Amino acid sequence: MPARFNAYPPDRAALVRLLDDDQAYRIGRDLDCELCIDHASISRLHATLRGAGFSWMLHDGGSKNGLRVDGERVADVALDKATWFAVGDVYCSLEPLDAAAAERLRAQHENRRVVSRWLSGRLSPSLGIDTLIDQTLDVALELAGLDRGFVLYAQAGEPLRVRARRGIEPGDISLRDFAGSITAVDRALASQQTVVCCDTAESPWLGIRPSVQLGGIRAILCVPLKVARNSLGVLYADSRRLGPVLTELDVELIEAVAGHAAALLTARQLRGDTANLLSEAANAGLDAPRWDELAGKRD
Repeated sequence: MPARFNAYPPDRAALVRLLDDDQAYRIGRDLDCELCIDHASISRLHATLRGAGFSWMLHDGGSKNGLRVDGERVADVALDKATWFAVGDVYCSLEPLDAAAAERLRAQHENRRVVSRWLSGRLSPSLGIDTLIDQTLDVALELAGLDRGFVLYAQAGEPLRVRARRGIEPGDISLRDFAGSITAVDRALASQQTVVCCDTAESPWLGIRPSVQLGGIRAILCVPLKVARNSLGVLYADSRRLGPVLTELDVELIEAVAGHAAALLTARQLRGDTANLLSEAANAGLDAPRWDELAGKRD
């Protein structure tokens, strides 16, 4: 029978997969693994899950840190009911599903994508920059299920500054005193990669941050706003409660929204640059049709 597989690596989005019972799934750090989990305690090819009628067989592939079920190390185990187990130091679960439950899970995932596309479609190039940033933050918070957030944004040649915020007072945001995680923001900006943590209490680098502890922050998400290699800023969101776990699908959808918003913001910047050039040309007495033609080419 099909099954739902969940893995909860620290400092990563949760991995959620619907498994078909007619194939085997490799678990490991190697990118070729069907269930790829990037964690130091997991071997490149750590284990294999294979459907076996009304159960699933979990087999250790000769890993260094092994498999544990109920705290006991095992080499092979049959999973015929919802079971928690550890792959290296990463907690996982497997829940066998009947055909109807599997179809509902597929439908839920597809519905999430449809909702994300609809929300992203509300971000229009006709919006002004401030409105566009405001709506991007609202869409991201809705998709992530987090409580509050802000957007740092910089136009060309300008420093980063807060251009939108939700659930945070203006005086609460300081790059050094913010009761959230500026460390996560710095990491997202430096790496240009999404930073996600579902539970800071389990994070070796976020859990020890005074701002995170004092602020009571439990979940954090930082997504760069970028087009190709052009960085515009970062979207930050967090929560002081343990809510629904952020999954890889959630992060994929929010990154798509952030990328769409960054493209629209870049287009707005280009339009602003063109308007400035036209104004300068008019003031200098240059031939306006030449500049209109240039603007048309840039659009």
